[in-house]
Amino acid sequence: MEIAFKKGIISYKVEGQGPAIVFLHGFMESARIWRSFSENLSTKFKVIRINLPGHGKSSVHSDNHSMEFMAEAVKVVLDAEKVTKAMLVGHSMGGYVALAFAELHAPMISGLVMFNSICFADAKEKKADRERAMKAADAHKMKYITSVIPNLFFERSGVKASKRIFKMVKIASKQSKEGILAAIAGMRDRKDRSDVLKSAGFPMMILAGHDDMLIPLERSKEMAALNPKAQLVVLEECAHLAFIEQEKESFKAVQTFALQKIL
Repeated sequence: MEIAFKKGIISYKVEGQGPAIVFLHGFMESARIWRSFSENLSTKFKVIRINLPGHGKSSVHSDNHSMEFMAEAVKVVLDAEKVTKAMLVGHSMGGYVALAFAELHAPMISGLVMFNSICFADAKEKKADRERAMKAADAHKMKYITSVIPNLFFERSGVKASKRIFKMVKIASKQSKEGILAAIAGMRDRKDRSDVLKSAGFPMMILAGHDDMLIPLERSKEMAALNPKAQLVVLEECAHLAFIEQEKESFKAVQTFALQKIL
């Protein structure tokens, strides 16, 4: 499905009926990554998978897609689907967008799952990394993609790992260079949203990969400690892409959370 947004469109998919669950993918991903989650959850829930601006078939709008801008796109989709309350599941960058949405539209949140994601802003060193990433992606998109994606996995060698890496490279390769640069700029400039988690009255779960190089486990624990209602789930032998490396375990965690908190 597609809906007009600003001067372009946002593409998304809807399956099932019931309480709403909105899945938000991460950087250089698309709504496709949530396909198996959606197929299994749509028997009891209305599952909405959104391609964030500059990803999938959704339009690129500027050279900087802020998290607030992406959250606005999510709101447009929910309004079109007449959803007034939803559980948000955000992977990595999708978690940043979910937090921005929660800050802007807290009454609409029935639950929040931060999936390999974090609430803190980039430190000075990380911002510098983003700048280097933008230069690399601008110079050679595919070289950048193939250098980044393997590091998101715990298991990086062997046939199984190669297939998984190829799958994610294929998804990322369909994204335009402009979309990649706009997303990096938005992540670089995002603000700290620790206060959103501290004050949240809705239930939340933090899914962390034990061996995530991008988000160290200690940072996930620090985030979970911000709110006594936060549930921390640590997935062993798992890096940044839990929905692939620990698909069954991460799905079970999301399903259990949804059944207990919003059904």
